[in-house]
Amino acid sequence: MKSDIWMSFSSVQNWNESDIWNRFFPQMEALLGDPIAKLDDKDPVRRKVESSKAEGDFITKFGPKEDSRWIYGKFTRSKIEFEIQIYKEGMDSFGRLRENDFNLFIPHQMSLGPDAEKLIGVFRLGSEILKPFYAYADFKDEICSKKPCTPSLDISRELMGIFWLTYLGQDYRTFFTETLTRVENAEKGPNEGVVIKLGATPSEVDVGLRERVQQQLGIESFASGGLTKEPGQFALTLQQIRSSFAP
Repeated sequence: MKSDIWMSFSSVQNWNESDIWNRFFPQMEALLGDPIAKLDDKDPVRRKVESSKAEGDFITKFGPKEDSRWIYGKFTRSKIEFEIQIYKEGMDSFGRLRENDFNLFIPHQMSLGPDAEKLIGVFRLGSEILKPFYAYADFKDEICSKKPCTPSLDISRELMGIFWLTYLGQDYRTFFTETLTRVENAEKGPNEGVVIKLGATPSEVDVGLRERVQQQLGIESFASGGLTKEPGQFALTLQQIRSSFAP
């Protein structure tokens, strides 16, 4: 069975404003030429939102005892599925800083030709509106082949990797200093970040190019590179990223 594509955005920006989603989803639907069919935080069989105008309010409507929300969605024709994990105050119930995540699960058939161009458009749109500090897209098999230095990925110790599409926000542009500006296939991205595109489609990514880019940036900053890593040593902690925001 051919591997699907995963696309992921991680951010410590405030995603609790309905306007973010009311801007993001209509533009995403327009890029894909495909409307959202389902949007629900509990039961993925039912659709609770009847119009695009209500999506932002639905996503950001925290219950009185909720510190986080998990929302599932699915597009109509493409069958793209997505998950949103939002933290109300940027923290979980134990008071730990947590990033917000938006993940897309995309059928393999969209990895070619015009559909791949649509996905590149979605990736740039998400990097612009969701303001992630890190985002990536590639075949699921490629992403799952990475081996974190801890039992599960600790983003304060290392990033997952450099993939078909990778976005590094302003904080990581500073973290990697001038090295990032010299990386192959890197170009200016939204919000003073950098986009690295390794090929027109995920199937066209050269393995050697992927490895060269990770070596240029420092292999220890990514999963499968190195064994012992301390938070903030080879990657930014969430506290470091949050502290760079203007009050």
